[in-house]
Amino acid sequence: MHMSLRERIPEQLRLSDEVAVIPTEEEVAVFPTSEYILLEISHKIGKVNVVKIANTIRNLVKNDQRMVAIRGYGFKGIGLSVRIAHELKKREKRFLYQMTFDTFDAAEPGSNQVFTSVQIVVMPPKE
Repeated sequence: MHMSLRERIPEQLRLSDEVAVIPTEEEVAVFPTSEYILLEISHKIGKVNVVKIANTIRNLVKNDQRMVAIRGYGFKGIGLSVRIAHELKKREKRFLYQMTFDTFDAAEPGSNQVFTSVQIVVMPPKE
């Protein structure tokens, strides 16, 4: 039986209607788990090396066969998440990345300001 991309997303990465909490400590945070790697990009981010991040994700997905979720919070986070996904696709000639793209709402702890945010899940290629 063939699973859809959405069915392959681990339970912890499935978005609900609840407002997610934005981690406030770092501009870019990486959370590895046994099933996937979560990369979170803050709405307060400064300059980052998109190519370097894209290359790191490419190695995780392609070489290590890991699923990577990129979560971008707010305008800056969304823009960088989409640029990273675009860079991944642009640089790869041998296979097509499979990605899901979802929006969700997020807020900082104790804040009423809600930021539209995005989650892009990059799946390892099926052999």
